[in-house]
Amino acid sequence: MIKDFGLKNIITFIFVIGAIVSLLIFSGLIKFGADKNKASGTVVVWGTIPFSTIQQYIDQSKTKNLNIIYKTQDKTTYESDLVNALASGSGPDLFIMPHENILRNSDKIFKIPYSSFPQGLYEATYINESKLFLTRNGILAIPMSVDPLIMYYNKNLVASSFLIDVPKYWDEFTSFVTDVTIVGENGKIVVSGAALGTYENILNAKGLLSTLLMQNDNKIVGTDPITTKKRSELAVTDLSFRKAEQVLTFFTSFSQFGNKNYSWNEALRSSREKFISGELAIYFGKASEVEIIRKKNPNLDFDVALMPQISKTSTKITYGSMNGIAITKSSKNIAASIEVASKLAGSKVSEKLNRDLLLTPARKDLLRNKPNDSRLTLFYNSAIISNAWIDPDMEATEDLFRNLIRSINTGSLNISDALRRSNSDLNKILNRTINTTIVDISTEMNN
Repeated sequence: MIKDFGLKNIITFIFVIGAIVSLLIFSGLIKFGADKNKASGTVVVWGTIPFSTIQQYIDQSKTKNLNIIYKTQDKTTYESDLVNALASGSGPDLFIMPHENILRNSDKIFKIPYSSFPQGLYEATYINESKLFLTRNGILAIPMSVDPLIMYYNKNLVASSFLIDVPKYWDEFTSFVTDVTIVGENGKIVVSGAALGTYENILNAKGLLSTLLMQNDNKIVGTDPITTKKRSELAVTDLSFRKAEQVLTFFTSFSQFGNKNYSWNEALRSSREKFISGELAIYFGKASEVEIIRKKNPNLDFDVALMPQISKTSTKITYGSMNGIAITKSSKNIAASIEVASKLAGSKVSEKLNRDLLLTPARKDLLRNKPNDSRLTLFYNSAIISNAWIDPDMEATEDLFRNLIRSINTGSLNISDALRRSNSDLNKILNRTINTTIVDISTEMNN
């Protein structure tokens, strides 16, 4: 009978069963290593989520053989405290962090082998941005949430400009901004159509620039095919240089007095404050900011929309801030740590925890079930198209983008020279940080 069934069919059957088991494990529906000798003991988890918020999910993930201790960390010192604790042998088994921090600390992480969680199944389970956690040897972290960049708009300002819709594409954006912006005789901006062009007073400026660059097919950071090390893609080829140059020309035009796009300048208050006060038509913010905006001005009549896209491509992208949970290499209880990670990132916990945190799930099975709320549906759709890049040092690259925009706006450098300098500076940051620890991040995101 086995002969009739065929060896090829047997192999296929075994693979399918293995994939189903792996899916159930990382969905939290069955326990990884249910053997009491493998999934027992104490697992210590670090993160910045308030204990009062995560406590119920920690408690429900415990068993009579498995204890979980969660320790809330100070956001300002979290990463350095983690590095020091791991160096001294007193670190946690698991830690929850933004994707940027996880990537640059990959040398301290136990990679979940593909034999436990097949790469194909992982990619089928999580959003496209999750590929940032893939390496040649395994998975750095399990995605827990994503906070996508979206477009907030003031419905009254839009209607008062006799406009029906907000722009879906960037080539519609300039005419929209021109129609809405009101500039006084002295050049003072009375009402701004959108906040673009500067850096210091635009909240989420790096995410906005990242979105524009990625949409325009500039990868920002890629992999050198010869050395396999990370390198800046801002100006690595004539094409990538031209793509980045187009983005910078477009972005800075909105802060140039006399330009038809002029709608913003450095003298204005922060973009979110202007939006809350009703003086800004479009604000680019994270989905999690919706409650902040609503609470600060309950009378503000606003709505949300997808980030504008490039009209000549079918690929939709917005920047997403992704959190993941990783296992430390020094953990003395790897099997139990994998089980706890699968529970906290599993569908049962992930859906409710993210709702409590005003974040969006990174799991496709949860994103597939759209809420009966137009704004939440928009958040879910934005999460599906979220993406990011290998950011080696959040603070250093923040300064890099700030200096790039400032040098263009002050005229100290033209766009081409400013871009070349930033390309060189980004390579320096990569070489002193991520290239000393990450040598095997998958090139899939960059091909």
